[in-house]
Amino acid sequence: MVVANLRTSRIEISKQALANNIAVTMQTSHAKHMFLAVKANGYGHGLLTMAQAAVELGVYGLAVAVVDEGLALRQAGITIPIMILGYTEPQYAEILVQNNLIVNVVSLDWLNQAQGFLTGVAPLQASLAVDSGMNRLGMRNETEVLESIDFMSNHRNLFNWVGIMTHFATADSSDVAYFNKQLHRFNVIIKQLPYLPEMIHVANSGAAVYHADEVPTDYIRVGTVVYGWEPSGMELADGKNLKPAMNIKSALSYVKQLPSGEGISYSHIYETTENEWIGTVPLGYGDGIDRELTGYKILVGHEWCPIIGKIAMDQLMVKLPYQMPVGTEVTILGSNGSENIDIWDVAHYCHLEPWEFTNRLTERLPRILVD
Repeated sequence: MVVANLRTSRIEISKQALANNIAVTMQTSHAKHMFLAVKANGYGHGLLTMAQAAVELGVYGLAVAVVDEGLALRQAGITIPIMILGYTEPQYAEILVQNNLIVNVVSLDWLNQAQGFLTGVAPLQASLAVDSGMNRLGMRNETEVLESIDFMSNHRNLFNWVGIMTHFATADSSDVAYFNKQLHRFNVIIKQLPYLPEMIHVANSGAAVYHADEVPTDYIRVGTVVYGWEPSGMELADGKNLKPAMNIKSALSYVKQLPSGEGISYSHIYETTENEWIGTVPLGYGDGIDRELTGYKILVGHEWCPIIGKIAMDQLMVKLPYQMPVGTEVTILGSNGSENIDIWDVAHYCHLEPWEFTNRLTERLPRILVD
């Protein structure tokens, strides 16, 4: 998709907020090394934008979901460790080696298939995935884990065992029963291993901030908390020590006064009831702005103004309290310096979680690192 750089609408990412959230997370988790999840276009914040910020802020490594994300980072000159968390087809194993990417090994069968595609010029960095109860990917029992370790030991020219991991489904919940069940399953397997790799990485955002004394945290794998979102939705903490990193900004592109009885946008779900000042903002669902935001109040300058009418693909309209000049800054999310539009309020208005809302933002919106 084309990035609309020659337009006022944009996403601003606060490096100051990211630095704060990284420091809070590292301190809370007692972590030594952080893999920051930048998958899915950096949770909507921008893959390369977030990678650049992570490097500048001293983050140890990056976590992505698919090989292509890892390749894009390498092609952009990112040299810190990169881990692929999702499933990778075995035939791409040598591409991983060539680009120094860590693979998530989901089964012994995967290793058997991958060996046929490896040249042995350098070993593949492999992290074994244990399925302790998320039930997506990974090995379910110690037998397969032990056999996989033996396999890699017998093919040291092809594989370098660097890590073992699991993923918790309910680490951000006040009900710890299932978390404890998963942790027990993982620990049973760990105790059977003849030796341990460098990285035991099990701490996602929830585990890192709520269970740091129960799980290994030398290496943590986090996303949500660094983007400034309290992982439990304020169930387990108030999140006041975190700062959301994203601001969505634009500006008025057109202002007009309409008499009573005029319909606004498609289907005329809104009609003026008096002489009203209407502002147009160059931002729409083509940028990922959820159409459910109709009726929500955003900031035009320092005035709270409701979005009216159906949000169109490229534009939306707001009701202004008075005539305001074209070019007046519009804040859809984040701060304008004195007032703030909270991501939780915006997302819940659309019946979404914050990471769902931001993940829908399209690449047409430029991502810009600020402060």
